[in-house]
Amino acid sequence: MTTDCKLTFGTRLIQAAALLMALQWSAGIHAQEVGSVSLLIGEARVVRADGSQHVLQRGAPIRVGDRIETSANGHVHMRFIDNAAVSVRPESSLEVQAYRYDAKRPEQSEVRLRVEKGVSRSISGAATEVDKTRFRMNTPIAAIGVRGTDFIVQTDLAGVRATVSDGAIVVGALGAGCSATSLGPCAGARELSADMGRLMAEVRNGDKNARLVPAVDLTVASAAGRDERAVANRLVGLSEARALGMAAAEPTQVEAQRGNDRAAAEVLTLAAVRVPDLNRASELSNQLIWGRWGIAVVSNDKLSVPFSLARLGRHVTVADEQMGLFRADQSIPGQFFPSTLQGTAEFRLNRASANFEIGGESQAALVTASNLTVDFTRRTFATGLNLSSTSGVQGELRAAGSIRNDGIFTVRDADQFVSGALSLDGKEAGYLFERGAAGGIFRGRTLWGR
Repeated sequence: MTTDCKLTFGTRLIQAAALLMALQWSAGIHAQEVGSVSLLIGEARVVRADGSQHVLQRGAPIRVGDRIETSANGHVHMRFIDNAAVSVRPESSLEVQAYRYDAKRPEQSEVRLRVEKGVSRSISGAATEVDKTRFRMNTPIAAIGVRGTDFIVQTDLAGVRATVSDGAIVVGALGAGCSATSLGPCAGARELSADMGRLMAEVRNGDKNARLVPAVDLTVASAAGRDERAVANRLVGLSEARALGMAAAEPTQVEAQRGNDRAAAEVLTLAAVRVPDLNRASELSNQLIWGRWGIAVVSNDKLSVPFSLARLGRHVTVADEQMGLFRADQSIPGQFFPSTLQGTAEFRLNRASANFEIGGESQAALVTASNLTVDFTRRTFATGLNLSSTSGVQGELRAAGSIRNDGIFTVRDADQFVSGALSLDGKEAGYLFERGAAGGIFRGRTLWGR
């Protein structure tokens, strides 16, 4: 073999080795774990970049290149390395196309997600806090950039819709000047902020630009081929309703950062409960009722109704593992509260059920004093409860925070939790609560009126 042949052969070996290393490096980057499944309800699967498919489990790693697909009863929550949160709702598909977070060099961070179909919620993390141009959520026909936000996007055959709970998004139609491979907002895109009120951004097939239109509830279902009002009133299945309610009960990024406004809650004067029996059946004519997921009645619960009754003409707002708070459907899409609803209102406690759990045992508990004050102008609430178990343990719940645009509120701190909703006319309220005391925990649900 000549020297030239040897050199050529050696060069080819080096080139082959370099190619192999590059492929291994690329595969390693592609297989990098960037998050994990924090909540899973129902059935879902992950399709890896190599085409393999796996049944999704809680705690499962999420890697770049993964596509999350949910069934009709599936609901997935993911927490990423920069503390961002993304949920994939039933009958939806989301792909993690890129996810890189560098705390020391945030300009090198990159987040690119794609919602192929269905509904997804995204809460921005640290990767986009410093440089918001490093984020992009794509759909088949639209691109969404952020200004630091909590938003929901829905995509189907009819088009794309997006609403904002906090911050702002920038929505543009994919096409000339707006590439799916880019990051950040597209030039000439429409901005939608939570401050704009009951609006959503929409891009329909064939549109060259996004438009702002009255908002509808995107968490209920896909609107493809259906009237939006029919979508809002659709009878969702039990598993889906529970998943939606449990997701809504989680604090948003802003709520988590603000925490519990104890100063506002501590100034409340709690009035003694004068209703002889708080733990009694809900009135089906009311705007808000509690519907239970199981057939059997929960211990010490007389106020809930079966799910089959709760869902008639209502949709779930917040929920836990046992039941959800159902609210009468809105008659006008996007209209949550009348514009005339301003000022501060005091609510009275009409119904409540509570238990005290300790050492694996549950005992009945009572609410002996209460207060719920809502400032409709500032969109804030403050509440307090005095609690007492049959064994004599006393507890006091004090919580205050903001109310979302859809009338839902959630506050959590080290030893207490409140999550609930207001009726669309602002005359009723309800919430579930938890309060730690004496090594145990009070848990319960309330209904209020004025």
